[in-house]
Amino acid sequence: MTVEELKAALPDKVKKSVNQQLIDNINNTLSNPDHFEEYRNNLLSYGRVMQDGKFKIEQYLAAVRYVSFKLMGKTNIDAYSLTFPEKMQRFAAQMVEPKDIASYVTAYNKSK
Repeated sequence: MTVEELKAALPDKVKKSVNQQLIDNINNTLSNPDHFEEYRNNLLSYGRVMQDGKFKIEQYLAAVRYVSFKLMGKTNIDAYSLTFPEKMQRFAAQMVEPKDIASYVTAYNKSK
């Protein structure tokens, strides 16, 4: 994905936050070529969500990543784990109970 491709999919008010570092992060997000294609397509097609200005670009990217995994047939917990591996590592380090993790995942799944 290029800076121009992402900017073309986003509303004017968030285009200024798109730079090469952000694109590099997006391109490095998924190493599996099959997953990357799905993620890229979803990222470009869901850009209208940013029009309201309610969400930061990082939140948008995470949401698209989560939805992409869900569309690939992943469970909620698997999609969340793949989207937020650092949170899952922190939960493990803090010995958060599986039922509590499930609550966080459910809340994320139900959010906008």
